[in-house]
Order: sequence, then C-alpha cells, then structure tokens
Amino acid sequence: MTRSVVLRGLLAVVVAAACAGCSPSGPSGPRELKLAYVMAPGGPAHEAAEYFAKLVEEKTAGKVRVKLYPSAQLGNDRELAEGLSIGSVDMVLGGTAPIGWYLPQYGAIEAPFAFRDYEHLDNVLGGPIGREIADAFADQRGILILEWWHRGPRYLTTTRRKATTPADLAGLKLRVPELPTYIEAWRILGTNPTPITYSEIFMALKQGIVEGQENPLEVIYTSSFQEAQKYVMKTEHLLGVFMLMANRSAFEGLAPAQQEAIRQAAVEAGRKEHELMVRYDEEFARKLQEAGMEFVEVDRQAFREPVVRELPKKFADEWAPNLFQRIAETE
Repeated sequence: MTRSVVLRGLLAVVVAAACAGCSPSGPSGPRELKLAYVMAPGGPAHEAAEYFAKLVEEKTAGKVRVKLYPSAQLGNDRELAEGLSIGSVDMVLGGTAPIGWYLPQYGAIEAPFAFRDYEHLDNVLGGPIGREIADAFADQRGILILEWWHRGPRYLTTTRRKATTPADLAGLKLRVPELPTYIEAWRILGTNPTPITYSEIFMALKQGIVEGQENPLEVIYTSSFQEAQKYVMKTEHLLGVFMLMANRSAFEGLAPAQQEAIRQAAVEAGRKEHELMVRYDEEFARKLQEAGMEFVEVDRQAFREPVVRELPKKFADEWAPNLFQRIAETE
C-alpha cells in the first residue's frame, strides 16, 4: 500500500469523526424534520402545519423540531412524493394523488362523489380500507401515513361558462390532476380533461390553455385563481383529505417516545385543521365573491349519477375487487 493511499485513508477517518458531531440530529442538538407541501400560507393547511410543528416541539421537549417548506419550495406534488420515498424530504402534507400514482388499486377513494359526508370519509379511512392503504404505502414505498386531515370540498370553476348540469360542460377544456380517476370522471361528465401540474395551473388559465379547473376554495383563493376565473360551481364533488406522511426510515430512526409524540401531534393538529377548514371556507367564499366570482347552484345529482354509475365500470380491472362497493357500504 502506498504512502498516499494510507494518508487518504487516515484523512477520511478524521473527516468522518469530525462530522459525526456536526449533525443537528446528534446528541448535542435537536433533530430537525423537513415538512414540505405545495399549499401557500393563508389557509388552514399551512396554519395547521404550523400548529403541528409547535406541538411536536412541545411534546418532545425540543428534541425534535419541524421546519416548514410551503408553496412548493421543495417541488410539486409528484416531486415531493418521490423525495419522500427516497428520503430527501422527511415529511409531506399533500393530497391523495400519490395513491393514484403508486397504489392505483385504491384509486376509488379519489373518485368524485365516493363519500357521503366527512363522517363517512372518516369511517372509511379509519377502518380496514384506510389501514390497507397505509400498509401498502409503508411496504411498497417506504412511506408512513401518520394521519388523514380533512380538506375542503372541491368546486368546479370556469372562465366564461356557467354550468348547472353536465350538459353545460360539453367540450370544456378542464385542468385536472395527473390521475386516471380524475381524468375519466370528468370525461364522463363531458369535458375535455387536460392534466396539468399544480404549479402551472394559474398560467394555463391566464393564457387560455384551459377554461376551468377544480379545487377546494383554499386552493382557489390562495392561488389567486379568481384573477383568471369567473364562476364557482357548487358541485362539492369530492370530499378530500390531506395525507400527513413521513419517510419510514427517518421516522423509525427516532426514539419510540418521539414517534408517539409525533403521532399524537398529527391527530391533534388534524382536529384543529378541520375547525380551521370550516372557518376558512366560509371566509374564502366571501373573499372570492368580493373579488367578483359568482357562486352557482348546480343540480348535484345530475353530476353525481353518471359518475357513480360509469366510473367503477371503467376501473373494474384496476381497482381492488368491490372497492367502490365497500366504500359505499361503509356506515
């Protein structure tokens, strides 16, 4: 072995030893977890995330701290999901899109009109179906679902069309997430669904690439879609959820007491988020109307009926057997 090789080896040992005490997760400092999401400040998701971070620090006596990265600072939804899986992001607060990407057999939970109300949603996701999804995520992607948080209902918005029934949507160029369930549901309703990532929606609306989109009021307002859209159709077609997720390795690398503290904080922050969601939705509706948007009553059954009838047929070979029926039969 040459002298230079020996010296390089000794240097590597010295550097490794020196760096071992530099990590914020070391015994001399708190463990910092990065929590990323695409939602902007000014809504219930961000405020609940702030509350969650506060609870984690309190419950772990400052040994674990959560640093927030809102407004897609660390990437769009798909990039965050990938980062979570490989460990470049510790935690993500996001919608259910990763289910459609990675567990398409459970795509029925993203189907419009799948849930009757939030109690039904909680019973589905807090029961066997929710546990099956969580187990599959952990096993296949190394992602833990810590808690399901409520998300405001999704509404349809358009630039110029006022739609009270699906017949009014014929040929409408509609932005949808990059998810087969969404794409097919809006195709059934007569639109021309156009998949576009979240970060590109505003410019697509402003430039006329698409004529409409669908999202909760929180997203519509905090993303300033009122500057490019005129009508809000009160379809409330999807009662959605946020998934508070963690990289499995990062989470299980914490002390058991810290893991339990984070889980408790997730539950408490989730309850807080629901209260915030209700209050904020009322405020968002008022602000959107003040900005010139018109809220339109719709024939909700006319929207619901074709989706509930046709969508399960379209995904009969992809969804888990009887999944849509199991959801519907959950009390």
